[in-house]
Amino acid sequence: MARSPENVGLAELQQRFLAQVRGVGDHVDGLLARGQMPATLGLGIYGNAYGARLREALEHDHAVLGTYLGDELWERMSEGFIATHPSRVRSLRDFGSGLPGFLASTEPFAAHPQLAELARFERCLLDGFDAADDERLAWGDLVGVPQAAWPTLRLALHPSFQLFEARFNSVETWQAIKAGQTPPPAVAVDACWALWRDDERVCRFRSLDGREHASIRHFLDDGGFAGLCEALATDLALIEVPGVALGYLQSWCAEGWLARVC
Repeated sequence: MARSPENVGLAELQQRFLAQVRGVGDHVDGLLARGQMPATLGLGIYGNAYGARLREALEHDHAVLGTYLGDELWERMSEGFIATHPSRVRSLRDFGSGLPGFLASTEPFAAHPQLAELARFERCLLDGFDAADDERLAWGDLVGVPQAAWPTLRLALHPSFQLFEARFNSVETWQAIKAGQTPPPAVAVDACWALWRDDERVCRFRSLDGREHASIRHFLDDGGFAGLCEALATDLALIEVPGVALGYLQSWCAEGWLARVC
């Protein structure tokens, strides 16, 4: 026997209402107040609006991925993701945070791992744009550090700075689609990209070779300047090490990667 509205608590009513909006729960029509609009119609409007807002959030955050997939696969992906990853926070900002994992584990998308990587790259761009503000270390301030402090010098990176390690040419795919060009075929790569937000709040990224990647990773892992020089000395002549190390620091200051001396 159906329970009367008087016997259903507010929390249960809310849970059942949300479940029906998501299309996975019991009908709550008989528990709703009667108005000019039939309850079934009103619930349908809520359900359609719920799905539409979540799809809009995905489309906004992953516009390049949507173009890459095409309308049919995008719709299939959106429906599957919304069904298995219902929104659990008030803001839609992080609704799509689980999309790379969904693509990596759900067929037919998992058969094409470049899709998950492309989605992850778009999430990194979002994170970089929304990262906290902080100061930027100027080269003039860095060279003013006393000589005796340099061996143990540690550097804090700007909150927007990230490393994106790619196993496919997903960044080149993103660039081609943003430029209105046909994306290249997916190929395996071993690449690393630096991502950051500049002073004008524009997200930037550029590729890193293996040596620069290891060098910036050294500071991300709380390494000091002496340790960086020791690492560089493993494949550089000793006379080259200071110039390369200082060249990296000057470049990183100019690009706004560094926040302060620790």
